[in-house]
Amino acid sequence: MTYGQAFRSAFYFAMIYLAASILSSSMIYVVFRISKNYHCRLTALITYNYLAATLLGVFLFKPYQSETLNSVTGWLPYGIALGLLFILMFFLIGRSAQKAGITVTTLANKLSLVFPVLFSLIYYNEDITTIKYIGLGTATLAVLMAVYKKDLRRTNVLYIILPLLIFFGSGVVDSLVKFVQAEKITSTETSAYTTVVFLVAFVAGTLLLLFNRPFSWRIHTPTLLLGTLLGIVNFGSLYFIIMALNHTGLKSALVFAMNNMSVVALSALFGALLFREKLNKINFAGIVLAIISLYFLL
Repeated sequence: MTYGQAFRSAFYFAMIYLAASILSSSMIYVVFRISKNYHCRLTALITYNYLAATLLGVFLFKPYQSETLNSVTGWLPYGIALGLLFILMFFLIGRSAQKAGITVTTLANKLSLVFPVLFSLIYYNEDITTIKYIGLGTATLAVLMAVYKKDLRRTNVLYIILPLLIFFGSGVVDSLVKFVQAEKITSTETSAYTTVVFLVAFVAGTLLLLFNRPFSWRIHTPTLLLGTLLGIVNFGSLYFIIMALNHTGLKSALVFAMNNMSVVALSALFGALLFREKLNKINFAGIVLAIISLYFLL
């Protein structure tokens, strides 16, 4: 095999990681939306999700066998912080997917790309062009257009506030993921780091369940099943994006843009086909502007 063939083979393999991340991320919103039909309790759903994600990391990737765990103290504080941020954002995403719909929620979440792009441009001195400045501005405008409602007086304020909170919160999470991936962990530590993040989120979710009244030990089967499925795709979304960042050889801004652009498009398709979500003309224009914005950020 020539050097060129080896490079293409490695690149195509890395693209598989990116595709897996896109599908996993899109399915998160679908599962949240389906859970509404089965009257799943959000706290329990999210806690089951993080239990499943933790067990998946432990048994599938066996992070405790890694020799690199000697450096765990270097990234453990970041894993704890990200785990707490994860469960907070999941509550916001779950509520928004059920209230505002998966299309608007996904758009707000994925256009948070603005923040890791800015972080990469500033912290790592990556080149920025006029077209990227335009992309940052139009991405923010796209979120505002996507959550616009014609009659605000008849609109539940959560339909607007939740996506906006997700926009800013997800930006912080994505920036932290990028920083840890680049500065604190190696590719061999990815599974261990991912597992710790989900373990912290599971512990936090369990504490919320125990101290949230009324508490019941009774297991709601649809919540357990959907929570398990959610945990699988949730683990995949983080693990595969980190692997894509490690192996594509592309700039982080490009990887995030490709990932987020595809998730926005795929989730909008799921929302329209599976849940008949309706958007007004300004919302639809916001989605189109979002795709254009992500292209500008490439």
